[in-house]
Amino acid sequence: MEPFIKLEQNEKEERSKRWVASRYNLQATDQEGDLLLSNTFSGSFINVPRQMAQEVRDLLKNGFDAFDSELTGLPKQMAERGFLIRSDVNELFRARMLHEVAGRRTDTLQLIFLITEQCNFRCVYCYEKFEKGSMSQDVREAVKKYVRKQARSLKYLNVHWFGGEPLLALDAIEELSREFLDICQEHEIIYNAAITTNGYLLSPEVAELLLDLQVKSFQITLDGDRSEHDKKRMRAGGQPTFERIWNHLLGLKDVEREYKARIRLNIDEDNDLGMPEFIRELKEHFSDDPRFFVNFFPVGQWGGPNDDELHVLPQDRAVKSVLSLCETSVDHGLSNVLDYLLKPGGSVCYAAKPNSFVIGSDGNVYKCTVALYHDKNLVGKIDRDGTMQLDLDKFALWIMNDESEDSGCKTCFFRPSCQGSSCPLIRIEQGVAPCPPEKKHIQKVMRIVGSELKKKRLENRSSL
Repeated sequence: MEPFIKLEQNEKEERSKRWVASRYNLQATDQEGDLLLSNTFSGSFINVPRQMAQEVRDLLKNGFDAFDSELTGLPKQMAERGFLIRSDVNELFRARMLHEVAGRRTDTLQLIFLITEQCNFRCVYCYEKFEKGSMSQDVREAVKKYVRKQARSLKYLNVHWFGGEPLLALDAIEELSREFLDICQEHEIIYNAAITTNGYLLSPEVAELLLDLQVKSFQITLDGDRSEHDKKRMRAGGQPTFERIWNHLLGLKDVEREYKARIRLNIDEDNDLGMPEFIRELKEHFSDDPRFFVNFFPVGQWGGPNDDELHVLPQDRAVKSVLSLCETSVDHGLSNVLDYLLKPGGSVCYAAKPNSFVIGSDGNVYKCTVALYHDKNLVGKIDRDGTMQLDLDKFALWIMNDESEDSGCKTCFFRPSCQGSSCPLIRIEQGVAPCPPEKKHIQKVMRIVGSELKKKRLENRSSL
């Protein structure tokens, strides 16, 4: 008799559970009146036609009672995507768990290489000192040994070639890439590689070689049209660079292979107003190629010798300008990269991840590529035998935070995406929780993401 009574009580308890809206839901309305829904814990994003929008809003506002097995139709779809959860779910605990699980992953290693700390450019806002050259053979061998030691526990190896200008050390990229590919094949590791380059040396032949080395993601920076760009991104001798970079972008487009190319457009007070016109020029050449996409990045005072002379945008204006330009680029058929902001972990800085390291050309180990000369950024060294020696106290500054205790982070709708780690340098220097600047304008972000997804759906239908 007793087991039967327990079962009856359990069924009664199950019936009493309610389904309610997730605390990590975000809502916005687009220009056509459709409802946009995003959830930063599940990563779901949906477009609800305006005819159904009020029904969905009422469902989220009022909740309902039901067995899991009774969910059908719209409630089932909303629950499967994480917009509706059972009322007994502890979402704060789940968000903390998301952070803890990601932070303790040992099967993924991300290495960002300052493969050379020299550059053929002297951009006016650059903060690098160009004190060191290309990675020596001794350091290359130490890096190979380090990766081989880590390989036994890895499922993913992510490599990013950085600098200086990494293509000045193409021989080192080729040598290390071939070693990494051999290690990954031997241990069945999934390998991903990317490069950030000024594009001056990125000829079609070099691009083909990089693709052969499985470097399938390129970031190339422009500062607007020829006139604006050549004022900011000149060669070490002062010569202009736009025309050659532009021709290399067009040449890259002609390379008929699989890759992604991000055209990063730096903005400041000088080129902000003229950028929409340049977007129209980009449209003419790249909107028909889904491998190319654009993003916009405000220039900052990053510690370079010209900081006092830079015309940087104030932060809030900079964010508004970035989002406005993203909207313009979507209207012109150019892809953006804003949807990551709405994904779990999407706003976490690489420097905050325990399994991410910046390796200098001399074997020094850092966490951040921007605060390169910050006294707390040098966290270790790779020894000749492939051992990474870390200063654990400095290392902890970058990867530890108070996200689970900080009252602002703890209850924030953006917590699963940011995890209190959008910029650990802010926490180190100012002692406050860093918020992604886009958070204040999250509905604008959603409208841009929704507009781009809608355009892609329409394009896919028209191609059928």
